[in-house]
Amino acid sequence: MYIPEFLKQGLDEIGIDYTDSDVALLETYIHEITLWNKSCGLVKAEGKDLIIRHIFDSLAPLPLLEQMEFATAADAGSGAGLPGIPLAVFLKDRKMTLIERSAKRSGFLLNAVSVLNLRGRVSLNEAPVEKVTEHFDVVVFRAFRQFEEFYKPLMNLLRPGGVLFAYKGKKETILREIKMLSGDTDAEIIKITVPFLENERHILKLRKSHQ
Repeated sequence: MYIPEFLKQGLDEIGIDYTDSDVALLETYIHEITLWNKSCGLVKAEGKDLIIRHIFDSLAPLPLLEQMEFATAADAGSGAGLPGIPLAVFLKDRKMTLIERSAKRSGFLLNAVSVLNLRGRVSLNEAPVEKVTEHFDVVVFRAFRQFEEFYKPLMNLLRPGGVLFAYKGKKETILREIKMLSGDTDAEIIKITVPFLENERHILKLRKSHQ
């Protein structure tokens, strides 16, 4: 597999404008994940599968984020830096904070940010989400399990009027989850398409009350 060409094919399908430098950064990031994966347990995928399920999946809603006005974002429970690092490669005028509680994975994230030369606009907060006191315009959250238990801590990360941008799977599952949530929120479900992936994907946008 020739990684740069495969990356360009996926970026074209999503509709992302990119430079050769952007593609090179993604390729380097993939290399770093592969290098650290065994010792840190970052992702359960490799090769083409890693690119589709993690890089393209992270970037598929980028056009939606580019249409939103915000200055600061956080990737809650960042793990391998997904989706925060791929998004940060393209959201060059926004600040991204990676929130990760694991010291081992935080070590990987610090290295990745340094290798990709993203310091200055990507920072790390090594802490559980519940312990973070900073507030953000947007919080991205990529997890395909029920997030009712994480809902309040995630919303607490947002400034009034801020948006929780949750990567989710099936719409019927999202609708069930919304019914279990409490609080004054404005919910929107948006279908997205991930290149070369047949699984159903949606973004759940929850806007925090201004009160």
